[in-house]
Amino acid sequence: MAYQEWAGASGRDLVLDDWFARQLVAASGSRHGRDVHVLLGGPGSGKSSLLAAFEERAANTYVAHIDCAGLPDGVREPADVVARVAFQLSAEVPGLPPMQLPAYAALRLALAVRTDQADRDTALAELSAALDEGRGREQSLDLYLSLAEKLGSLAGMPAWGLAALPFLSEGMRRLQEHRVRRALARHVHAPASPEDFLVGLGHGLQHGDDRQRRRAQEVLLRAFLDDLRRAYDTAKGHELRTLRCLLLLDNADDDRGQAFLDTLRTARRGGPEDGDPLLVLAAARSRPRLVEPLDVPAGRLLTCWSSYAERTPDPYAEADEEHFEPLDVRGRPHVRVAQLRPLTRAEVAEQCRPLLAHLPDPAGVRRPVDWLARIVHDLTGGQPFATAAVLRRLLRFDDELPVDTRLRRIFTLAPHRPSVAEEAYERLFGDVPAAVRARLPRVAAAAVPVQALAADTLWGRGNHLLYQVTELIGDELRFDVVELDGGDVLTVPPIARRHLLQRLARSEDSAEAGTWTGAHRRLRDAQRGRDAAYHHLALGDVPAATRFLHGLLQDVKEGGVHMAEWCRALSWVQRAPHPRIAAPDDGTQEYEAAVERLGTRVPAEQLPVARLLIAGQLTVHPPADPYASLWSDPLWDPTARLRTEIAVHLQQLSEDVPHLRGLPLHERVQSYDKEPW
Repeated sequence: MAYQEWAGASGRDLVLDDWFARQLVAASGSRHGRDVHVLLGGPGSGKSSLLAAFEERAANTYVAHIDCAGLPDGVREPADVVARVAFQLSAEVPGLPPMQLPAYAALRLALAVRTDQADRDTALAELSAALDEGRGREQSLDLYLSLAEKLGSLAGMPAWGLAALPFLSEGMRRLQEHRVRRALARHVHAPASPEDFLVGLGHGLQHGDDRQRRRAQEVLLRAFLDDLRRAYDTAKGHELRTLRCLLLLDNADDDRGQAFLDTLRTARRGGPEDGDPLLVLAAARSRPRLVEPLDVPAGRLLTCWSSYAERTPDPYAEADEEHFEPLDVRGRPHVRVAQLRPLTRAEVAEQCRPLLAHLPDPAGVRRPVDWLARIVHDLTGGQPFATAAVLRRLLRFDDELPVDTRLRRIFTLAPHRPSVAEEAYERLFGDVPAAVRARLPRVAAAAVPVQALAADTLWGRGNHLLYQVTELIGDELRFDVVELDGGDVLTVPPIARRHLLQRLARSEDSAEAGTWTGAHRRLRDAQRGRDAAYHHLALGDVPAATRFLHGLLQDVKEGGVHMAEWCRALSWVQRAPHPRIAAPDDGTQEYEAAVERLGTRVPAEQLPVARLLIAGQLTVHPPADPYASLWSDPLWDPTARLRTEIAVHLQQLSEDVPHLRGLPLHERVQSYDKEPW
């Protein structure tokens, strides 16, 4: 059983497929448009797989699929990218007439001619105007014929120029002789001869300054678009070509992809108001120039999904009747942008369902599909690449090995075998400078990254890398946006944070900032209240974390603090990562050993709180927990056996709190009575 990124099959991708189909079949019978749609998503978000699914979906129309990051070194200019697009669009499509691009072909040949003659701006403008007036195809063919006669031979022409020859279709070659003569006669009286103009145009591309090269390539692209318009606007073309032609541009944030999009937008700006039949869908893992400046706060790009339109949804909720619509880019007409969201727990469950037939039944679990989906989603955050990687690896063990043991082995940090977390981390941050990456474990130690940035002792005075780390943390395509306390916060994706914390846990036991002890101590000293208690627990100092929560509980009893605030503080502190995260083991045994280690360091009246912290750090919590999206480590207690311990000690505390003040505590007790999946 092979698990890929499940492109085109998840609920998310089916919503995208519906939107894509509506773009391909243009509304109101018109097959023209001018929009460029940009899909943004970090590495591993499924962009490339999704474009491949779109390509398959559009098999009955003309399609070009270009990976800008994978282009050969010789492809440097927008004209080179257009050549590849034209070549792919000319491929045979069953039931459709061949795509003919004579105007583009003529200009392409002209630009390939090596010449030392000076460029003529007026001639360039003249041809540009001719394209606007709809004479591009006829004029370009005539110019090509004239040029070919003059040259006599195409020997010595670069290969990329010869590649244009197939686009001169047989139908265009068979134009009646009197039409060709009439066109040539028109150019005999022109200020400059056709061949002189074309040679000069090629000179502008090959030897001119940046402005001249840009203008030459804009004219080339406008000729290409003019050919597409004419192909669709003929009577036969309009009848047979019911779908727009498609350009899929992957890794469009590559310099060559950005240059092509800039040129395309400029070429379209001077074209007909109704545009052309080319549907352009670009995918990028960072914001290309085309969508900057984007006046959208971090995380708000996700409002292109109806489930995110009001607030970031519960990460475990299944959206009903979800819709997708890219956002307009302010100040950039006809440019629309969207961000791919992660998979929901319900979508992960659909991937897990067929897998369970090949796995041993998890002991004591009544709904195994929901259970495995909860565990995998907590570990991966719904990232498509990481989700598929986990499911693939689960099948690589002996048939009788329990699933929870498999999960621990998959995520254990080993010296000679990369874990799934390490693979996902490298995919997300592999292109980040090594010096910046070396500081990321410190960021992962904080409850939220912004707290790490504010801890001066974590970085040292005048640390020149702090600015780069800060800039990286602001990248919403690499970092997750979660709702905490009524606002959006950027957090390290759980799959990457696990690897960073594991590296920190395996570091030398010293007070240096780049070690587990050193990082958490510095963060503890920079914080107060629940944030300081969080780092006490991460350092294994259960008594100190217990004293804070016990003191807060006393304030609740006295009426100075609401019980809901205490419950939120408990949940926050319980999210502290365990010091042995690099090699998680049986959670029940770890819980009992940790309680035994407490000895007499915690007074008897504080023991219920201490037990809540120890168990809460190791188990899986209800989805309705206020900080469920902050951090979850299900590998210690994947079947949530410790939730009964939490319910018992919450109930014990609730009996000592006046009823009205303890109502949130009673509700919390009830939430642990149910399986958390």
